[in-house]
Amino acid sequence: MNVRFLFPRCARALRVNPNALCAWLMLGVMLVADAPAVSAVDTWPGFRGDGTSHTRATNLPATWEMRGRAAGNWSIRLPGYGQSSPVIWKQQIFVSAVSGENKEKLHLIAISLADGSTLWQKELPGTQQVKDSDAVSRGAPTPVVDAERVYFVFESGDIFALSHQGDLQWQRSFVKDYGEIKGPHGFASSPIIVGDSIVLQVAHSGPSYLLALDKKTGENRWKVEHPSQTGWSTPVAVQHQGQSLIIVSTAGSVRAVDASSGELIWTVDNVQGNSTPSPTIAGDRVIIGASSEPGGGGRRSASAAPAAGEASKGATEAEKPSAPPTQAGSLAIELGGTGNVSESHVTWRSNRVSAGYSSPLVVDGLVYFVNRVGVAQCVDAESGEVLWSERLPAACWTSPVCNEGRIFFFCKEGSVAVYKTGREKETLGESSISTTDVVYGVAAVDNAWIVRTGRGLVRVSSPASETSVDAGR
Repeated sequence: MNVRFLFPRCARALRVNPNALCAWLMLGVMLVADAPAVSAVDTWPGFRGDGTSHTRATNLPATWEMRGRAAGNWSIRLPGYGQSSPVIWKQQIFVSAVSGENKEKLHLIAISLADGSTLWQKELPGTQQVKDSDAVSRGAPTPVVDAERVYFVFESGDIFALSHQGDLQWQRSFVKDYGEIKGPHGFASSPIIVGDSIVLQVAHSGPSYLLALDKKTGENRWKVEHPSQTGWSTPVAVQHQGQSLIIVSTAGSVRAVDASSGELIWTVDNVQGNSTPSPTIAGDRVIIGASSEPGGGGRRSASAAPAAGEASKGATEAEKPSAPPTQAGSLAIELGGTGNVSESHVTWRSNRVSAGYSSPLVVDGLVYFVNRVGVAQCVDAESGEVLWSERLPAACWTSPVCNEGRIFFFCKEGSVAVYKTGREKETLGESSISTTDVVYGVAAVDNAWIVRTGRGLVRVSSPASETSVDAGR
């Protein structure tokens, strides 16, 4: 095309100077070239994604029907068994599993996001061996991945750092270094990345601690001891008033430590039932999900679920701790304190707000909980008031996920319930995944869900209306 010929003609038609028109057009081309591209959502790096269970992934299937296998969908069977969630970095899915009578075989696996093929897998021996059963963790810690490495942790006390191509970079055994895991149900906390460190909570009946390792070498950056309290939750990192904190929740207490040193900043004690759900940040508060009954196992029927407005109105009016005995129920803690803030910074506490295996989800000032029998609750994050509750198709191991104003509840037997975010209850639909295993975790990227069952992985892709999935029994 003769651009020199076109500019004068266009300029005469627009009654502008040809040279000026050329300059403006060239400026427009440069501005378009320099404009940032809309980034694809192709990562889900750790437990609950980035630790919030939110995803900006586009074109996620919302509902689907079991009719014919659509392009882009697949299901695979994995070696061994695992309760961890998948993590994703671009076109690779990383997942862990264990096998053997004493969970002595550790499986580290990379799967193609596109077609489910195995890119590489490692089988490594575990250090601490415990007889496999439904009563103990089974490949429960979720890996975490960044641009350089993927980090696997197992209940055997082993930590492995590998390149994305599967080359072992370093490994550690925290049970060799600091003693075996003690307690009836094993170890399940997942590692998180905070700056240049891998942070791991080791909470059990023996000497418990929080450990920060150098991402590149695996060497200790710091290690701080904590009370010997069982806990299967995963810490969460937060920036508050210029300080980087790590929030840790284990049976009986919640603690905040400085991310750079492990120094204890504040603690809340007299807590009960908080050993499984992970802390969730809600602005200037941290939400702690807890079971409604002692021992972390409160089982409540749907009829016992609170009606709207039944929660305590605040710790100052209702259940603020005033004595040493522990109190069951979920709670909100205001960030910014120092020392023991059990009296001063617990803004509400309610034994009517119950979390089971999954962690709370915070969206626009609201908190979504699921109790152990599968009753979902929407709670005001500021007051603790229950706005609505609803019986889901089943209980949930997987934490709910938010995407584009929708809450996805993946139930353990494969059903999926979708609700609109908001103070009023609105159901958007239900779907299901055919599986004979428990659904333990999900990951989300553009156009697809990746669902983890005990023995398999499933990809559910758009277009949703043509999706059929089977978990590879």
